Amino acid sequence: MERTFTLELPTKTGVNEKLSTNSSLLFIGANGSGKTRLGVWIDIESPQNKNVHRISAQKSLSMPDTTTPISINLAEKMLLCGYADLSDDEVNHNYKYYKQSQRWQQKPAISLLNDFDKLMTYLFSVETEENTKYRNAAKASEERIEPPTTKLDKVKEVWEKILPHRELIIGGLEIKTRVRESHDYIYNSSEMSDGERVIFYLIGQCLAAPENGIIVIDEPELHLHKSIQAPLWAEIEKLRPDCLFVYLTHDVDFATAQESAEKIWLKSYEGNNWDWQRIEKVDGLPEELVIQILGSRKNVVFVEGANGSFDISLYRSLLSNFLVIPGGSCTQVIQSVKALKASHQLHHLNIYGIIDRDRRVEDEITELLNDGIYVLEVAEVENLFLTPEVLELVSKKLARNPEDDFKKVSNFIFQELKSELETQISLRTAREIKFKLNLFDDKSKGEIKLQEALNKLVENIDVSLIYNSSKKLFEDMISLKNYNDLLKYYNRKSLAKRISVCFGLKDGELAEFVVRLAKGSDQNEIKTQIKRYFGEFSSYMD
Repeated sequence: MERTFTLELPTKTGVNEKLSTNSSLLFIGANGSGKTRLGVWIDIESPQNKNVHRISAQKSLSMPDTTTPISINLAEKMLLCGYADLSDDEVNHNYKYYKQSQRWQQKPAISLLNDFDKLMTYLFSVETEENTKYRNAAKASEERIEPPTTKLDKVKEVWEKILPHRELIIGGLEIKTRVRESHDYIYNSSEMSDGERVIFYLIGQCLAAPENGIIVIDEPELHLHKSIQAPLWAEIEKLRPDCLFVYLTHDVDFATAQESAEKIWLKSYEGNNWDWQRIEKVDGLPEELVIQILGSRKNVVFVEGANGSFDISLYRSLLSNFLVIPGGSCTQVIQSVKALKASHQLHHLNIYGIIDRDRRVEDEITELLNDGIYVLEVAEVENLFLTPEVLELVSKKLARNPEDDFKKVSNFIFQELKSELETQISLRTAREIKFKLNLFDDKSKGEIKLQEALNKLVENIDVSLIYNSSKKLFEDMISLKNYNDLLKYYNRKSLAKRISVCFGLKDGELAEFVVRLAKGSDQNEIKTQIKRYFGEFSSYMD
């Protein structure tokens, strides 16, 4: 039977709210959104605090080589609240005080938790008592009694499952590590890597949590390679199906990997009040993207392209005050912007899209603008690398003659345009025809009305007029050597790569050089020089 957990949380109104879930809870928020403070509140101030065990992000991973067991009762109190000599009455009435003063040294949000030795003492104390019970039971019975599976056994099993190339050797009152299949190479627990130690620590701490408890983990991804984060926590959750796991993170990859967790966005934090909201799915968009946007406090701009390209790097340098998200094709950018604008949980953010001009006619550009989609004043983003302003800056940085270099570039590109003039005219004509066909009146009903609507649409598409208009556009551009129009209407992605040689650079190095300048001290100059090519969006680039 699926279990339901309840967690009481503070809200922005100052009134606590009970949150019910059948899975783990994951809180994600930007820096300053109060993640750690919320963990502290759950641990110290919440009505459920006696049942909470919090694993801090600020923790020492100093693992002792040996330990000395004590009574389980004392070891458990020492680990969970930092004070062993608690009476039952003090547990009932002063547990919060001892946890805050002893375990957290009165600074639960920032205190460095140094309790690896206490964890080891607890685990070995449990081991010793279980083994004693087993030995006594075996002596008193003539039948074979199965040995118990202790907490240390469970730690070993999960640890070795996550790190199959290593083996834990648990003997006496110490733990050692061996490289599997290599019996000669054995090292002490204190010599483990940070990753090996933190995996042991996390498994042990979660096994030590109170029965039917709430386990709060601040930055659960810390010290862990991304490839083992999700598998580790999945295994740990299996060990404690009685507990509610509460993760506090800003890591989008970690949040996305916790597929079964219910995700909550921490919007803001003021004093003792938190503004939080369940993350809803947005149709047509991956959860990872929604979480990334919610986890950022910047306005969002979708652009064409993919991560790793020079044009995306240039966008991010020029639009540093935005969260720049590569959206793939222009169609995907448009769909993403529309979907996010329709989501009520993102109403606090401004969502924009920037796409290439790509032979679009003015009517289409105006239509896109109504949906928050802005069109560049160049045919495609790669043409930003070809603007006179950028070319002049590159030439000066390379200690060359800007006028001579621009002349070479201009002559080369115009010659390329002449060589494929018919292709460019035809492509532009086809694009305008396609746009006009998209204006078909699909609200017409009945065969006759639909045919009439189609006939009317086709009759109004004058292919000859469109073609000759496009032809004149390109011919005038060439005859007048209008370089700005060339950037605006000439689509050929390879141009920025091929003109590198005009500057004495290797093929394709120009874009890389410009991006390097845009990321350095020349960022503001480049931004100022080419912002006009962003059209109406340039007003947001100040």
